[in-house]
Amino acid sequence: MVRRDRMPLAWWVALLWGSCYVSSAQEITAFRLTGVEGYNNLRYVRDQFVATQPAIGSAPGATSTQGLSEFREELFVMTHSYIYHPNLLSLDIGFGPILQQSSFLTDEEETKSGAALYNFSGRAKFLRDKPYQGSVFYDHLNPTVIVAPGQAMTQQNTRYGADLALTAPFVPMPVFIDLARSHMQGRGSDRIIDDQIDQFNLRTSHSFPGLGSTQLQYQASKQASLSGSPSLPIQGSNSSNQGLSVDSRFEFGAQRQYDFTNLITFNTQAYELQGQAPIPERREGRLFLDLRGRYSSELQCFAFFNHSASDQGDLSSRVNSLAAGANYNPRPEISASASMHADQNQTRQLSSKTRGMDGSVRLQKTLPLGVLQASYAVRYDQREQIATASQTDVIGERLTLIGSSYVVLAQQHANPLSVVLVNVARTQTFGEGVDYVLTQVGTETRVQRLIGGAILDGQDLLVDYSYDLGGTYASSQTDQTLNLNWSLGSYFNAYFRYLDSAPKLESGVSSFPLNAVRSNLYGMRADVPFKAMLQMILGGSLEREDRRETLAPYRRSAEELYAQVEDPFFAAGNYRVAARRTRVVYDNSLQNVNLRGYDARYWVRFLSGVELSVNLNAESDTGGLLERRRLVSTAKAEWNYRKLKMTFDVGRTLETQGDFRRAPVLLQLQVRRDF
Repeated sequence: MVRRDRMPLAWWVALLWGSCYVSSAQEITAFRLTGVEGYNNLRYVRDQFVATQPAIGSAPGATSTQGLSEFREELFVMTHSYIYHPNLLSLDIGFGPILQQSSFLTDEEETKSGAALYNFSGRAKFLRDKPYQGSVFYDHLNPTVIVAPGQAMTQQNTRYGADLALTAPFVPMPVFIDLARSHMQGRGSDRIIDDQIDQFNLRTSHSFPGLGSTQLQYQASKQASLSGSPSLPIQGSNSSNQGLSVDSRFEFGAQRQYDFTNLITFNTQAYELQGQAPIPERREGRLFLDLRGRYSSELQCFAFFNHSASDQGDLSSRVNSLAAGANYNPRPEISASASMHADQNQTRQLSSKTRGMDGSVRLQKTLPLGVLQASYAVRYDQREQIATASQTDVIGERLTLIGSSYVVLAQQHANPLSVVLVNVARTQTFGEGVDYVLTQVGTETRVQRLIGGAILDGQDLLVDYSYDLGGTYASSQTDQTLNLNWSLGSYFNAYFRYLDSAPKLESGVSSFPLNAVRSNLYGMRADVPFKAMLQMILGGSLEREDRRETLAPYRRSAEELYAQVEDPFFAAGNYRVAARRTRVVYDNSLQNVNLRGYDARYWVRFLSGVELSVNLNAESDTGGLLERRRLVSTAKAEWNYRKLKMTFDVGRTLETQGDFRRAPVLLQLQVRRDF
């Protein structure tokens, strides 16, 4: 008797084969929708800051307020489909409206506006899984971006382009091509964005079986910019960049014990400024050869050669560097190294040659209590230079100013009267004493952001300046460094470092004194976990340095103490508090440091899935000529439930610098539902 509720095995096989056949046949169709996804998003952003100007004479200090509040609702739907067959042409198309209400507040008035915007994203991919494939895309998006701590703005970004891939067997080497045009526009309380960028990228590579591979990449871009701070005039700029690189990496030898790297790069950069003479085009090239050999587990050798050349108008330089050496590790507790090096630098204003040698040894000894490590390094150099001018220039050195901390220029003995600070697009030039200040300590020139100026916190900048070459002379220099370190597991370590740098003038005359240095540094650090009623970690550090040098001798001390405790209420979080202090006292400069800092953090994850974090960072420096204080407080809460996500962010930054005070506040509330 046959049971009616059970099919014979042959029926199952036939049914499975038939369904596969139908599925395969259904792939070929004029058009098919394969998926739909999207989200609904509500966001509220409030960005406001209050700035207090110092009093001038009998006139009281002025207070200004600027703010931007924005409420927006977004609905976005993304569809996935194909035409005829998924491998022929697949489509990803998304669209959604944006309803936005904005309010911009200044001291004089409040301006309200409403807008009906939209997001659109489209991409068409053709000939997938073929040796010739590609795609075209178009995006029109309106994101809210953070331009600086406590500052937000809405941008309108449009980007379109295409990419193409040619692979074997269609071509002998795979070729990937990308090209795109982007246009970004937006306006916030402290920043205007208006940039158009064209980009082209080509990549290819070739593998040599059993030997290695070579990669070639060419990149080109053009940018037209009208971006900058609304408080300064903006001049339009056009810039172009081109770069070509060939990177080859090989392994050879009977046991593949040799590694060889060959890097070749060429780059050009040009700026055109409206109403001004163009900046000379910069052309740079580099050849880098690196050879490393592993003769045994104890002995490794290396040699490298580097050639770089740069031309920019009246500035040109040629640099050749050569070095060779060996590392010897007979036992895990003993290691040594030695090398020789030579450098040649040729510019229109300076010709210099340096040659020397260096060596080091490291020892490690296990003691009845802890481990002792000792190392000694020595370096000897002879230098000869001929200067045909007193100074030379630097154009386009990059730096980033964060908060009100200073950044040191790369070249020593800079001429402060020659410093020009601009934004990366060179659409704006910042003023010394208004947007930034310069200070000199010894051979260093320091740049410090003024919080009342037009430079954003964390903004990337370019700086042009000239620096002293030092004249025509010959010198020798011996550097010695001794390090001692005693550690007790991962809980405690104490260390000492002695540095002796002794330059000597052999002939000629230097326009500035050579800097002899003797430095003693010692310190200790501890990180001790223990459990009483709660899991806890206590730690801290102590460091002292006495640096006796010719140009800027100083004494430095630094202390830090922290504690981290497990949360006693929810057992799924922790508290962390820390205090730190740094003092630097110069013998012949008033730019001292007396910095105190305090940090507090609380993080917890509740059983409901809500994650909460609160941070507080306070810092003050009263050692220099211009006192500065900074207080940053942030709180963030996030809740995820299936496809629903809610986030709340609030942050406040209070900065004072001298008598100037600035207090930006940023609040964001977002509710997002995916479907």
